[in-house]
Amino acid sequence: MRLLIASLLLAACAAHAQTEVLPAVRTELKRDKGVLPYANINSFLAKLGQHGEGLFRMDFKVNTRKTALPVADIRVAVRSDDADHPIKLDGEGRFDLPLLTEAEARTADLATNVAKGQLSVNGSIELTVPPEQLDMAKVRQIVRVARTLREELLPWYLRWLFPRIEAVRICSATPTWELEWRENGQLLGLPLPQAANERDPHAKKDDSSRPCTLLTGQERWPDAARLLAPAGTTLSV
Repeated sequence: MRLLIASLLLAACAAHAQTEVLPAVRTELKRDKGVLPYANINSFLAKLGQHGEGLFRMDFKVNTRKTALPVADIRVAVRSDDADHPIKLDGEGRFDLPLLTEAEARTADLATNVAKGQLSVNGSIELTVPPEQLDMAKVRQIVRVARTLREELLPWYLRWLFPRIEAVRICSATPTWELEWRENGQLLGLPLPQAANERDPHAKKDDSSRPCTLLTGQERWPDAARLLAPAGTTLSV
């Protein structure tokens, strides 16, 4: 009889072990108060969206050389008193930050599983304009909007996040850029000169830099003069 009861108990325990659902393992994320207050980042992203005329975006990327964990092991979220907003990192550590309401942003911080002081993140202002859509009118718009944003719309404590933009940088493997426009029924073309000492910001540190040229918007060429550039051309400011 005792043997029968023991067998039944073992069978019941085995069945329970097979059907029991264990709680999910949750990676503990801790708020990092050493990062720029999220309210400031949120305010900057809001200003960029409201007044940037769709020309700019802010790119964020984990600096893998200065971060303790590999990208695959890093977990990041924006944590406020109201909610957690998980952040998805791509294979190279790039990510976007959510735009919160002003009220929620006041209580928000970046939370991560990386030890305090061991997560390094770089932010950069990038153009949303593809090279094939760049003309002199767009160059002048970019420079004008950037100047207005930095000098008039951003408070002084956020201006350091937005660089002083004075030109559009055009880089490619081969320096065969041209401007093309019509004037008095004729199609005109103008080769653009290579700019000395201009480094492609998208080139990796160990790579040889691609040649670049600059357009400031102060050139006398007409607004309709558009860029003709080889495949693989990138724009930056």
